[in-house]
Amino acid sequence: MKDIVFLLPTTKGPVGGFKVVFEYANRFAADGYTVGIVYAVSFFFSERSVKGKIKNMLRFIKGVLKFFYHTLTRKFRAENWFPLDKKISQRLVFSLSECFVPNSKVYVATAVGTSPYLNNYKINASKIYFVQGFENWNWATERVIATYHYPLRKIAISKWLVGLIEKSGETATFIPNGFDFNYFRKYISYENKNKLIVTMSYNKSPGKGCEDSFKALNIVKTLYPDLTVNVFGAGPRPVSLPAWYRYCQRPDKDEHNRIYNEAGIFLAASHAEGWGLPVGEAMICGAAVVCTDIGGFKEMCIHGETALLSPPREPELLAENVIRLIEDDELRYRIAKTGHDNIKKFTWEKSYNKFREMIDA
Repeated sequence: MKDIVFLLPTTKGPVGGFKVVFEYANRFAADGYTVGIVYAVSFFFSERSVKGKIKNMLRFIKGVLKFFYHTLTRKFRAENWFPLDKKISQRLVFSLSECFVPNSKVYVATAVGTSPYLNNYKINASKIYFVQGFENWNWATERVIATYHYPLRKIAISKWLVGLIEKSGETATFIPNGFDFNYFRKYISYENKNKLIVTMSYNKSPGKGCEDSFKALNIVKTLYPDLTVNVFGAGPRPVSLPAWYRYCQRPDKDEHNRIYNEAGIFLAASHAEGWGLPVGEAMICGAAVVCTDIGGFKEMCIHGETALLSPPREPELLAENVIRLIEDDELRYRIAKTGHDNIKKFTWEKSYNKFREMIDA
């Protein structure tokens, strides 16, 4: 079996892209591969301009502080929020320069910031770039696209990301994310769910569109005063969250399933997503999905069949779709059931087998 090292940034709590990497790491470890995860606190691109050099200086200072913070608190480690296989080694480094990273037969870059380091490794190894989103929220668009030209084998989690890579003149293998059908399950029937309970996940990033969700739900609340909104997220209750919303921080398995199962409707208003795990999780638990018409969601969401879609940044249209599902029981049941049936095809077993084929090639 081969050695595999995944290259990651650091995080203090649950992040969808990290969860996907950890899922793969666990499966490789269970299959007998030697698996390592290396977390870096700093990422640098070559800069020629004075402004760029200043940015790198600030990144360096921030990286030093983050390195000491994570070294002392160990909050970077996966087991703080994810059941990572104990056979998997974890290492914190200041940067992903080759001298800090263990030798391996396979390396997997998992984000834009990790890819230039892997591109520069001199070791004779298989090098894979795992593209989970169009990360122009952290880096300039032209810099993101430039990473697609690295001579790394590329995997993308959605067809729209494959399309972006192909538009740049490169190629990528499409491997959709899977879902854990042992963790999530539907135990409340479509008919017994409360149509006046809407669930959504919260993330402070503007690109997640949560402010649009709030505006949409305020519109719905004026028509249906008994509307209840259950929100879950990684951090403490956000200050901007309306007082009448319920909030749960880092729900455990039972609470997570309860939140999804109670709701007749799940709402997601992202402006862009590589994939969108909560949408699929809600479908597994039988909620009818209302979401934005974006690339990542469209891997799972077909308008009028498995979800109701509307353009991003249009909260009034989101509200219209929520109201449609409240007022039309048969439509809500049909959307929920079709979504629930369709999401079953996205298994980790299928995704892992395709990923392993890339690793073993």
